[in-house]
Amino acid sequence: MRMRLRTLIATIALGVVVASMGISAPATAATSYPTWEDVQNARASESAKAAEITRIEGLIAGLRTNAENARLAAVAAADEYQTALAVAEEALIKSEDLKAQLATAQEAAATSSKQAGALFAQMGRTSTFDTTASLLINSNKADDTLYKLGAVSKLTSLSTQLLDNAEQDANQVTSLSAQGEVAATILEEARVDSEEKLEAATVAAEAAAAAVAEQEAHEETLLGQLSLLKGQTASIEEGYAAGVAERARLAAIEAERQRKLAEERAAAAAAEAAKNKPGNSGGGGGSAGGGGGGGSNAGATGTYFTPSPQGWWRPLPGAITSWYGNRPILCGGTGCSVSFHAGIDFGNACGHAVKAIQGGRVVSATNAGDFGYRIIIDHGGVTSTYGHLSAGSFRVSAGQQVSGGQVIASVGKTGVATGCHLDLKINGGTQDPAPFLRGKGVRI
Repeated sequence: MRMRLRTLIATIALGVVVASMGISAPATAATSYPTWEDVQNARASESAKAAEITRIEGLIAGLRTNAENARLAAVAAADEYQTALAVAEEALIKSEDLKAQLATAQEAAATSSKQAGALFAQMGRTSTFDTTASLLINSNKADDTLYKLGAVSKLTSLSTQLLDNAEQDANQVTSLSAQGEVAATILEEARVDSEEKLEAATVAAEAAAAAVAEQEAHEETLLGQLSLLKGQTASIEEGYAAGVAERARLAAIEAERQRKLAEERAAAAAAEAAKNKPGNSGGGGGSAGGGGGGGSNAGATGTYFTPSPQGWWRPLPGAITSWYGNRPILCGGTGCSVSFHAGIDFGNACGHAVKAIQGGRVVSATNAGDFGYRIIIDHGGVTSTYGHLSAGSFRVSAGQQVSGGQVIASVGKTGVATGCHLDLKINGGTQDPAPFLRGKGVRI
């Protein structure tokens, strides 16, 4: 029931996005298409033939319009999701920053409170003597008494300053606590909004894929039927034959590519297995210990070349050059980074192939500004984001279904980047990718 409700909400949200951009909502699939027998029968009379031609031309136009509208709606929904995701990421950074500020303020407040308490205790002990009596009884020690009196005055002045400092520190803690509560509320709202936008983007991508599939399934046949009615059978048969031959040629090329890829994977797996044999000091891929980000690589078998038993992959070979969490601000490319790194960076040369960490549907494949060229994949409850990809290297598009280990793009240094690398995020940056992937059997 909950999934049905979420799907309904996402569909309504998609309708709002489509309407706001002035895009016609994708039409429902045609209930029926003419058969070749219908076309042959229509040739019996000019009026029937003309009516069938009009009908087929309308179906072709409708398929093309439907596919284009669905594509535009998918792009619009993906943009809405990217905006919501950016807001959620900014809210996460703000929340983490306030937590750090609050911890520092609490430490300062505790210190100033202790200092003020210690001084008040000292003043209590110092002010117990009778200054007048001391001057009368011990006139020969008047200088000492006056010194004590001056000391009390100084202690009183110092205590006032310490009390002010303690009060200011306490007020700072109260203020930051209130700001933290507001930031936590904003972060939760931003997360919910981004999840709803992701649901809408997924629905839109699925609708676009369905519309394109319907167009591909029917348009070629409709064009053939239209040509038959218009007396263009010779040319259409020639074009159709050429299309069949071209598809066969492309299929052969793809089959050869897949064969070579399988050979490369097998060779890489054999080489890695040889390295891991007892007595071999070469070691395996990835760090042997827990590494940054927590967790352990013990028993992990998923690599860039072979999946883990759970079906998850390493997106790129090479060392982790930046872990999840706080780090110094780095400047390069189109600007400077923020102080909180919401992903992990895989270092490798520009142009190296990047793979999907698991099968899923592409939510977005576009330029994301500071994050560079970016691809987001929904794996069904989990999203993975691949940033700073090379411009023009996308091998997938929004709405496309991909498999784990499939090459989706190439390493780049677009956006805010100091060098060639892949920035991987899980669930929009709200989860550390290192322990997540280790939990899926992947070596990090």
